[in-house]
Amino acid sequence: MSIEQIGQDVPARIDAPAPAVARPLGAGPFGAMLASRAGLAVVQAVILAVIIAAWQAVADGMHTEFWTSSPLGVARALAKWWSSGTLTTDLRLTLFEAGCGFVAGSLAGGIVGFVLGWIRGLGDVFEPFVLSLYTLPKIALAPLFVLWFGIGPLNKVMFAGLLVFFMVFFTTFQGIRQVDRDIVANARLLGASRAQIWTKIAMPYAAVWIFTGLRIGLPYALIGAIVGEFVAADSGVGFRIKESTSYFDTAGVFAGLVVLMAVSLLFLGLLKIVERHVLRWQDPGMTVTAPDHQA
Repeated sequence: MSIEQIGQDVPARIDAPAPAVARPLGAGPFGAMLASRAGLAVVQAVILAVIIAAWQAVADGMHTEFWTSSPLGVARALAKWWSSGTLTTDLRLTLFEAGCGFVAGSLAGGIVGFVLGWIRGLGDVFEPFVLSLYTLPKIALAPLFVLWFGIGPLNKVMFAGLLVFFMVFFTTFQGIRQVDRDIVANARLLGASRAQIWTKIAMPYAAVWIFTGLRIGLPYALIGAIVGEFVAADSGVGFRIKESTSYFDTAGVFAGLVVLMAVSLLFLGLLKIVERHVLRWQDPGMTVTAPDHQA
């Protein structure tokens, strides 16, 4: 039995009286705080402060700064990078490489995923080849990208685009495959053109899948740029992390990781805002009504 069969066997209505509902786990003052956006932000800020304080306490008490650095050491490294202009220069380059790779990989993955998902015969033919390429260890391709595209930014853009391509391809492919073909057939009977079917049915139907691929692919764009800078570069956040590693500068390594983490969270938040705006027509509760079962 598949998940779809299980979902179809769930009755649409239950006419029997519902039993008494127990109090949910999140109820109470704390649950009410988490329900509000401001309260949730306060709780998250407190958790972050506790983690930073514990990190600093362990580094000071157990003298582990050489292995784990400390928040103060990371802050000093960031201040040093900022004052010298290194942070802005490296971050600008890394964001350019990751951004171009994200756009290129998303467009290529979305288009190829849409075509192979919509044309089922073509998708069945090429799916094994795409899966074969996906199973290759991407890090092993990095030296080849240096050979093919040189040591400049194009190398990092192409590598980041490759990683993003697969993330967006698979989610778009699966989303297009999930489009209800009965709706498509009915639209054709009503005189809808191919372009109208694509824009009014297929794309909205698969929009959630596509945005899921974009959210997954965004951090991979940064990963691709960083890996490319590890292999061959003379600037960039990845190069700065590699340089700090070679000098056993743990604070510099953590400083680079903190920068990448902050950038990822920022752009994921922006993408979430765009997704909420684009999908504002959907039911926010994602309510699905099951069909009535006939005896």
